[in-house]
Amino acid sequence: MTNNVAEGWVARTQSGSRRDIQPSSGVACHQALQDGDVLRSSVTLDSLRLCACAVLFIACAAHAELVCDGVLGNSGEQGGTLVRFGRGQKAAGMGVVCDRFGSLWDRGGSGVLNRYALDGRVLAQYKIPEGGGGNDLLTSSGDLLIMLVGNRVLTLPIDAPAGTEVKPLKVEAQLISFGSKDGQVAYFAKGKLGLLNPMSGEVKELCAVKDAHAIELGPDGAIYVSANGKVQKYVDGQPAGDGWPRGTPGERIQYLDGYFYGSAWHGTLRRFTAALQPDPGVVLGGSSGSFIGHLDQNSELSNSRGLAKVRDNLFAASGIAGVLHLLEWQPDKKQFQIIRRIGAAPNCNSLGLDKSGRIWWQVGAWKWNDRPDAPLEQGINSGDEIGPGVMLDNDRLVAPGRMWGKPTFFVGALHDELKTYRIDKDCTMPKNITGTAVYKSSGKSILLAIDKSGSGQSFLIGEDGTFQKELPPVTLNAATPVKEWTTLAMKNETTLLAAGDGAVIELSPDGKDWKETKRWSSWADGQKFGARISISSDAGRLWVSDTERHRVIVFDLQSGQKLAQFGTEDKAGTDLQSLAFPQLLIARGDRAVVHDGSNQRFVKLVLK
Repeated sequence: MTNNVAEGWVARTQSGSRRDIQPSSGVACHQALQDGDVLRSSVTLDSLRLCACAVLFIACAAHAELVCDGVLGNSGEQGGTLVRFGRGQKAAGMGVVCDRFGSLWDRGGSGVLNRYALDGRVLAQYKIPEGGGGNDLLTSSGDLLIMLVGNRVLTLPIDAPAGTEVKPLKVEAQLISFGSKDGQVAYFAKGKLGLLNPMSGEVKELCAVKDAHAIELGPDGAIYVSANGKVQKYVDGQPAGDGWPRGTPGERIQYLDGYFYGSAWHGTLRRFTAALQPDPGVVLGGSSGSFIGHLDQNSELSNSRGLAKVRDNLFAASGIAGVLHLLEWQPDKKQFQIIRRIGAAPNCNSLGLDKSGRIWWQVGAWKWNDRPDAPLEQGINSGDEIGPGVMLDNDRLVAPGRMWGKPTFFVGALHDELKTYRIDKDCTMPKNITGTAVYKSSGKSILLAIDKSGSGQSFLIGEDGTFQKELPPVTLNAATPVKEWTTLAMKNETTLLAAGDGAVIELSPDGKDWKETKRWSSWADGQKFGARISISSDAGRLWVSDTERHRVIVFDLQSGQKLAQFGTEDKAGTDLQSLAFPQLLIARGDRAVVHDGSNQRFVKLVLK
């Protein structure tokens, strides 16, 4: 993907002069953006990573050291500008507003409204009602933000200090419009279409409407109602004739910069004329409705929540999971190009890492040297659940999970789009998979998947990772009960490693099951794991993410000797020398990637 966003659109200083920006008002936000150096492509987040990587040396016989090689998945990168999303019930983006100061607004997880600089730093956060629904929407009229959360309409001035409470209006609505005219937005409530003045809370009913999935207010005052694949135009409360209703460009219909836009699956955006004719139709993604074949997609933009124009040929798009993306309009191609990801990585259930350093996270992949704001590539449709990935000897990944309610295997090389194989019958997949491992039995590859109770299911897979058939359930027979199992790894072909209750548990084959032979949670220098750990093994080493003690430790698998450590034990931090509640990790050769849980980012580690 191109880095054109650096050509005059990025406000970020180098690490030597960068200061944390936490303004108390919109004016301060504007000043902070103006003060930041506008950088060219030669100064990117890579420079921050290279000059600020941490080395924490732990003396040991091997004299190894574990160093940070940068972060991924969080456009704020480190410190006070880290992006954080709310972790309550699932909440999508609401749409994006670009205010007159040049900052961007969108919901970041449940109960949180985030304000961003264009380079991805978080500038301020505001508390909004948790939860909501698929019709939630964020727009603006002048210097006032208007948002629909659930059926509640709320407002917030764009110059409000961080932490200011949003103001609820005494208005309930099922839908509001992106567009505004004369300070009013359109609304739909209880079968009635009307206009709402968000400053006063006054409403004016216009007409009854049988059904509405989305509404938009055009610059001429006409209201457009989208339902069942058609758009009807209303003028002064009356439905227009002259060829109306017309075809819709997709979900979340929006009039912007002279065109109608709509979204669809597969990261698709469509552009139509003001008369609702395709111009050219699909401008991002591959879901045209008639194309047979394959086009790249960004799953984080599936069913995009809305667009904002930032300046000439630069737009921002709100994502289904609350992640924003900056888009560059390419007039010659009549297409959008994704150039920046703005947001965080609040959750991680699945990771992959190949020998080249390509990293896979749930719905897409990054290259090792990508910036913290890099968009995911090789996107796939998100599943209902994807368990931890296992890298096979041939550098292909296999991850068990579910898609559309069916057991699914996500398989492939990380430089290509993963394939999803849904199994219609004769396959029992555990729910909430926490641990996976692949081992050989009678020369055949077996994939084991367990949940946190230790209940396991085994599958015969091919050398390419594809599902062959279901095998009998597997029991992990521990010497003493384990309250919560987390991850699995292999020590060798006959020794399974499991993490549970803050200990590494070694197990040997016991018929179709596994039986505990050893358990350890401390080592020679008197150190001990915290109550929860995750593990990964490769190249003769065991990597341990020690969640509650905020560190990653590497051990030699044969001797059990500690080789190196990253992070300061019992001290969480947000800089590039620190971790805060690290969780799932995956290792490949001398590299590893760990989900830095509380910091909502991925930290890349190299053992030297």
